Amino acid sequence: MKFFQRVTTTSLVFIVAIFLTTTGNLKFFSKVIEIYPLVDNVAFLASLLVWLLVFLVIGLLLVCYRYSARPILILLLIVSAIVDYFTNNYSIVFDDNMIANSLETNVAESVDLFSFELIVYVILLGLMPSYWVYKVQIVKENFLQQLWSKLKVIVILLVMFVLITLMFSKSYTFLFRENKQLRLYINPTYYLYAIGKHINSKFETTTISFKIIAQDALINRADNKKKLIIMVVGETARADRFSLNGYQRMTNPLLTNENVISLSQVYSCGTDTAYSLPCMFSNLGRSDYTHVQGKNMSNVLDILSHAGVEILWRDNNSSSKGVADRLTYQDFKSKRLNTICNIECRDEGMLVDLQQYVNAHYDKDMLIVLHMMGSHGPAYYKRYPGKFKIFTPICETNQLNKCTNNQINNAYDNTIVYTDYFLSKTINFLKSNQNQFKTAMFYMSDHGESLGENGLYLHGMPYFIAPKEQTHVGSILWFGDEFSKDVDTELLNKKANTKLSHDGMFHTLLGLVNVDTLLYKKELDYIRYIK
Repeated sequence: MKFFQRVTTTSLVFIVAIFLTTTGNLKFFSKVIEIYPLVDNVAFLASLLVWLLVFLVIGLLLVCYRYSARPILILLLIVSAIVDYFTNNYSIVFDDNMIANSLETNVAESVDLFSFELIVYVILLGLMPSYWVYKVQIVKENFLQQLWSKLKVIVILLVMFVLITLMFSKSYTFLFRENKQLRLYINPTYYLYAIGKHINSKFETTTISFKIIAQDALINRADNKKKLIIMVVGETARADRFSLNGYQRMTNPLLTNENVISLSQVYSCGTDTAYSLPCMFSNLGRSDYTHVQGKNMSNVLDILSHAGVEILWRDNNSSSKGVADRLTYQDFKSKRLNTICNIECRDEGMLVDLQQYVNAHYDKDMLIVLHMMGSHGPAYYKRYPGKFKIFTPICETNQLNKCTNNQINNAYDNTIVYTDYFLSKTINFLKSNQNQFKTAMFYMSDHGESLGENGLYLHGMPYFIAPKEQTHVGSILWFGDEFSKDVDTELLNKKANTKLSHDGMFHTLLGLVNVDTLLYKKELDYIRYIK
């Protein structure tokens, strides 16, 4: 017992590292056991546990000294407990994109993720061991003593690391070459790496100059009638849950009666809002997009604004993720602007008083972006008013693993029914302005959502292992009477099942407003490409 009351810095690091390695990697080892059954691979799995421990101890010894050890280890314990909860319950992995998404989450979204089980994880795996770290007496050693003590341990550990790797070299090579996704579940090593990667990206983003592109952009059309286009950015909407795309449930009862065109095979740029949103408005495309480049370059809205189009961004989500930083932005998560709020502020509130804005800019082409809260999880039951509780019973908790698949699907499908209502209401708003403008609506979701398929929930998986449920997104077009004369809607309908991606959104928006620029690529324009 005295050992646990008075320890050296090196011993403290060892104890905490053993605790983290053994309690924080249940998901990682469960994934490994799927490939290496426990019965036949006990020695390798034991070596893997030691391998992870050695790697973590060496890293911590390099940064933990007498005065830095406590705060570093306490912070690590608490954060690792939170990561462990989301990994075990939702199969979420914390790569650099998820780190960015987490840091940009607003208070309302954070509350949706709060649960009693999360508190239990934080208390048992975070606060209780942290309290011991706080109270334990650390043996006083001068810097040279600490350095020499650590150096000896690190050398021994490095030898162990090499020997273990050599003994099971074939198994390790196969594990990490053929199953790269497994490293994403290592707690805390991988999320620490992801945080470092995110910080480096933020640093690079803030240190390079902003690049203005497409300065040749000009509006060029045959007639003088102005255009009014509403771009609705959906949230977490899966294409396969739209009855317009063949889903067996009637989730689009109102849009079915409108002359809409559903692009049923659109795939997203990313699997989370923080990445997908700026990417889909960029001209870089998924294969080339990085925040460092994309956020330091004009996006399609900047280009349209430069060409003379009046741009308005109304947001009922967390933010525009930088897309509207240089444009008129209105926050409709606030009750000050959004007059339709009960459990939370509703997407339909973004249409309130919008006519006043249109009337004030009648002499200009307008593109209005409405960023929905949509189907954001895990609290799907909060995303729609009571009258849209069509499919029952529903999951009425944010702990999806506590609900049946049927309850989760019912709650999620109700969010699509409400999206249908909101889009129908948007179309009716545009219809009321048809005499003065050529009107059109363009709906595109930022990413999809896992609803328990293969044990996955929510979104944010790294793209190379993301299931189609997180990348196959809903997209809908509607054209007013005048606008439809310029579009071959019959041919568009026939070819609406063509596989497309977010890469084309930049060019489609340019095409919709008839803005010419050398950057425009006709073959990527959804409408002209499909024609």
